[in-house]
Amino acid sequence: MKCRNDKYEISLAGPADSGHLLSIYECGDFKGNISVLYTRRPDPYMSLLLEGEKAVIPIVTDKENGVIVGMGACIIRKAYINGEVKNTGYLTGLKGLSEYRKRVLSIAEVYRYLYELTRDEVDIYYTTILKDNLSVQKMLEKKRKNMPEYRPQGEYTVYCFRTGARQNLQTRQFWPKDKGYSLESGSREELASLYRASMGSSNFSPADLSLYGITEKDICLLRNRRGEAVAACALWNQQSYKQYIVTEYRGVYKYAKKLPLRLLGYPDLPPENIPANYGSIALLAVKDNDILLAGYFLKKVAEKAARYDFLMLGFFENHPFRAALARIKCISYQSKLYTVHWPDKALSLDNRPINLEVGLL
Repeated sequence: MKCRNDKYEISLAGPADSGHLLSIYECGDFKGNISVLYTRRPDPYMSLLLEGEKAVIPIVTDKENGVIVGMGACIIRKAYINGEVKNTGYLTGLKGLSEYRKRVLSIAEVYRYLYELTRDEVDIYYTTILKDNLSVQKMLEKKRKNMPEYRPQGEYTVYCFRTGARQNLQTRQFWPKDKGYSLESGSREELASLYRASMGSSNFSPADLSLYGITEKDICLLRNRRGEAVAACALWNQQSYKQYIVTEYRGVYKYAKKLPLRLLGYPDLPPENIPANYGSIALLAVKDNDILLAGYFLKKVAEKAARYDFLMLGFFENHPFRAALARIKCISYQSKLYTVHWPDKALSLDNRPINLEVGLL
């Protein structure tokens, strides 16, 4: 696609472009009290393909030197929206090389190109933006000609909590009443059955539960004394294609990183410039959405997951399990969720709980 500025060209990325894409991912990190580089080593192109049925990845190329200077992505996958299976498009990876950010073509041209390629395959678009990233929020929330409308839906919180050593379960009033529970490995069928019953029709729940890299050995089930599965999830290891690297600590975290936070019930802060050893909790399901049982189950899963330094779990503000983390010590951060609307895409969310998988963001 030609641009108004003849120096640049918009096209689709291919496998051979991964080196350029990695340079864009790693040309800058998000600055805050904890500066984090979110990257997709070793191959961003394949990493994005693994997260949906299809990935559309527009790139902006400087025609004078052949350098890819900007990119974006739309990950297309089926999910439940308003009780029906729809095609969703997750907008992510909108980035540019730092030296080009203020002199590349209008961002509207990239959006138009992406939309023209996906409009017949996507029923609803959405994205997330870190809560502290105010400049990007301000830019995208402002209504502009030839740009889609960003409609804020609410706040999404990612919780990071300790693994390994026995969690504090001594406060009896917060235990579930039945003490005869056991944590076991499970089957996809039992996980799917529980998930469909508890969260299956929530907005953005994945329609296909075969998430890349999850095997039956990653599935955890909680059984009651009668052997019935009453809670389930999967421990998802995505480190081979998606990494979080802390590049710098500031403020209070500069001193907190030196403390043995695990002794206080929190995860230790990851060392700087080394990919974090994390796992994600995916497809969490609890019978009857029992909050006490959910909290108990998460603590038992964390005990089992000692091979990771910490676990990540994300909840939208109206998710029924948010209260389950009230008795678990966490380090958390927030993002804003938006649905993204072009004039001929009228689908909006109803009031069902939003169930976004943290491993798919």
